Amino acid sequence: MAHAQYTRACGTSSPLSRASGTGSFEVVPSLCVSERYDSNVFFRPATPGLRRDDFVTNVSPNLRVNHFGEYASGGLGIGGFSETYVRNPNLDFLGARGSLFLNLDNSIKRLFPHASLRITDTFSYTQLPPRLVNPTAGTSPSDPNIQVDPNIPKNDDVFAQGIQFLRRNNLMNIGTISTSYATTNLTSIDASYSYSILRFTESPSTQGSNLFNTTMQTGTVGGTARLSDLDTVNIRYSQSQTESTRGATSSFFKVDTATLGWSRLLTQNLSAQLGGGGIVISTGLTTYAANASLAMNFLNNSATMSYARTAIPSFVDAGEALIADRFSLAAIQRIGRQWQLAESASYVHTTRGGGLKAQTYDSFQAGGDIVYWVTGVWSTALSYNYTKFTSESGSVNTEFDRHVITLSIGASWG
Repeated sequence: MAHAQYTRACGTSSPLSRASGTGSFEVVPSLCVSERYDSNVFFRPATPGLRRDDFVTNVSPNLRVNHFGEYASGGLGIGGFSETYVRNPNLDFLGARGSLFLNLDNSIKRLFPHASLRITDTFSYTQLPPRLVNPTAGTSPSDPNIQVDPNIPKNDDVFAQGIQFLRRNNLMNIGTISTSYATTNLTSIDASYSYSILRFTESPSTQGSNLFNTTMQTGTVGGTARLSDLDTVNIRYSQSQTESTRGATSSFFKVDTATLGWSRLLTQNLSAQLGGGGIVISTGLTTYAANASLAMNFLNNSATMSYARTAIPSFVDAGEALIADRFSLAAIQRIGRQWQLAESASYVHTTRGGGLKAQTYDSFQAGGDIVYWVTGVWSTALSYNYTKFTSESGSVNTEFDRHVITLSIGASWG
């Protein structure tokens, strides 16, 4: 599905299908067709003469390739989607997306038996802005070992910041390489590097501010120590460098973050994480970093509650950093073998600048879907999503909301 209207029926394998991963090579084609009612296809406040609601048809063909080899394993997902609007045919567009996950542990262990190496990449081209995304239910959001499903947007999209810009063609790519080395049975060191880009194909505007093309590079190093069967601590240092450009205007800034974290297995089905530290921004701003999560896993139910405070780049004003506080909830209930109910909610409070130039953004999103797997191939889902966005800059306030109801039918031949 498109970024802002994702339903799990179009991205989750049916429990009625044969088990995947049993062969060394798999090719899985899939198709999802959906019809949705969208109360605000322009992502704009109510405007005289502008009818914001519409009925939209989305067609999404995809191809997933899985490989389980002696030297490497992973998955490649490629696909596209078309959006057709009943009342606003000028908004019709074609988009594309893809993702890659490579596990190269088997190769690197031939040289360094205690090492691991993984590569991930996600790509999208769409008119829709980045959506707020939630952690995968039942997992800790900071877990670096969460694999990227080729059909599902990443949970840690750096550009899903709580700022909602208007419809504009945009290209996004996020690539990451990560490695770790077990120094002892109880300790390890790790490092990662990410390269992210966000490009706009025209000069759009949102809330009166021009959008900048953004390039972000992030390097992270750290270590983990297992204190007991229940407790683990970690230390992390990261530096992010961001360059923003629009025409001849360019700016650069960096963010240094150091954190200390602790995780504990509370019960067989419940785990918790807690962490914090400091953030130093090259503009002279300092603040704190924090994260906390509670993850629950049972046979038919899973849930995650999380909070995180971070500094991220702004694609609205070059050279500015955003301070974002994010609260998230995600849950899944398996109702019998063929039914699944899922809910999610996110709230992000974002601030930019200070003094008379200070701006605040508040984004809230909540929704759920119910999925029915008809057979090992066919599935259907009914989804509802609500989004509310507000921004405040001095005496200027902007506010709008959006309701989306989606009915989808999907097929996956694998």
